[in-house]
Amino acid sequence: MATVSEALSIALDHHIAGRVAEAETLYGRILEAVPGHPDASHLMGLLLAQTGRAAAALPHLNAAVAGDPASPTYHLNRGKVQDALGRTADAAASWLATLRLQPDHGEAAERLAPALRLLAETAFDAGALASATALYERVLTLDPQNLSATFDAAMAAKGLGRLEESARLAGLVARLDPALLRARMAEVEAWQALGQTERAIAALRPAVALDPAQGGCWASLCLLRNDLGQRGAAVVAGRRAALAAPADTGLLVRLAAAQQMALYDRAIAAAPGIGTGFSRRAMLLLRRAAGDVPPPRQPSGKRRLSVSTLGHAGRFGNQLLQYGCLRVCAERNGMELETPEWIGRPLYGLDDPLPGPPLPSLHEEDCGVPALLDGRALSGAGGHDVVGYFCGDTAPLAPHRARFRALFTPVGAVAERAAAALDGLRTRGRTLVAIHLRRGDFGLNDRFWIAPEGWYLDWLAGVWTTLDRPVLYLATDAPELADRFARYRPVLAGDLGAPLPGVEFFTDHWILSRADHVAVSNSSFSVTAAMLNPALRAALRPDRERARLVPFDPWNGPVLLP
Repeated sequence: MATVSEALSIALDHHIAGRVAEAETLYGRILEAVPGHPDASHLMGLLLAQTGRAAAALPHLNAAVAGDPASPTYHLNRGKVQDALGRTADAAASWLATLRLQPDHGEAAERLAPALRLLAETAFDAGALASATALYERVLTLDPQNLSATFDAAMAAKGLGRLEESARLAGLVARLDPALLRARMAEVEAWQALGQTERAIAALRPAVALDPAQGGCWASLCLLRNDLGQRGAAVVAGRRAALAAPADTGLLVRLAAAQQMALYDRAIAAAPGIGTGFSRRAMLLLRRAAGDVPPPRQPSGKRRLSVSTLGHAGRFGNQLLQYGCLRVCAERNGMELETPEWIGRPLYGLDDPLPGPPLPSLHEEDCGVPALLDGRALSGAGGHDVVGYFCGDTAPLAPHRARFRALFTPVGAVAERAAAALDGLRTRGRTLVAIHLRRGDFGLNDRFWIAPEGWYLDWLAGVWTTLDRPVLYLATDAPELADRFARYRPVLAGDLGAPLPGVEFFTDHWILSRADHVAVSNSSFSVTAAMLNPALRAALRPDRERARLVPFDPWNGPVLLP
């Protein structure tokens, strides 16, 4: 009678010769006689896998590993079957075991790297960034030249707020593949977020040297040079950016930061609806006129809520809505709002902490604003950077109108100018009527439509004689329209003294927020002024369907009408 070893040798000969049925029969008999025999279990598992029966093979390979856990080959082949069955994590564990037993096992290392990469990508997509980062580290230990894995690891580190690590990894990718611009820009953004502007500039230099026509790189270089006060170099970089992409208004905005007021005006003229140029010009000039503002508070340690696009997404009215709504949301839910430099700091003395490490973006429609305003924070609302214009229904904010108004109280030199303007207007009559006619940067599309002056004239004709000593204030960026209202002897901002540099519009907004009767444009500028008005007797807005002004409650309806 043959021994187990002899029977196994005969079975293996059949197996090698392709006589799989005979081999399978003999392997089965051996395992009946010696259950769990490591070699027989291993060979039976291989045969089943080779004949398309991977699921049946795996128990035999498990038995082989259990019988002889010191065999690298058993772990390797079990991993292959697990991988074929889609059990990537188990396969990776088997190949890791192979390498622990035989560190120089080339096939195990070759198979392990893509498996770990797949697991890392799955974890990254699921938002498990810490797990993804740990897996990417293993991938790069096995395959340090894997550019895709290195870049993904940089993005995972960024998501965890590990910006220095993100910069290092992204920089490594950029050096290994200089043509991969997104890696270079990821490195630049990380250094910039860390406040290491010189290192960000050093990272950009190879990109502009490789492709001098790359407008985005020149634009970033312009901004960074300007941050360091290197005005001449910033202007040169800004000009290169504008030459590379003359139709890109974002590049014009960055060039404006270097050439200051003249080019800010040019950028505003080129793209009047973009808030960045408007905000930077305003802050630069206003701080010269109004002096220093309170420094940003240090973070309190509360849950963070950020609005990093404040000052960039929309102009003055939009910014008040974004800040006011999110500040109330944060306070109602024990969070702390973080804001960048924006015009509200010098105007209203606001001192919110500056944004900390980058947070994942969340659109206003997805963060549950009504619930936040009720103090019922959604589980995913905290720890996000909220993006949006907040021009929807104001009704959920109405219970908090007192707090909203208190946030926007002028301070310092701004308050002095505001009080003087209002006092000067009140001396001219008893009932203050304010009309907003927005023209210069409005009417460029159907969303921001212009109501005819005739609608306002019709309304005035119906109410003027019923008012006690009325005085008309015309808030407008088109002062030539005053001729249409000549019979009412309108007062304009210029009649109340020199405007504050940078915020020439502020007198208009302030008077609208203090008038007795207000007729707005279809604009967040005048609607927010009406929201801030504590003694409003009547508010009217243009309605296209009815082709006239209609009464409205600024705290119960959409900011803009279609």
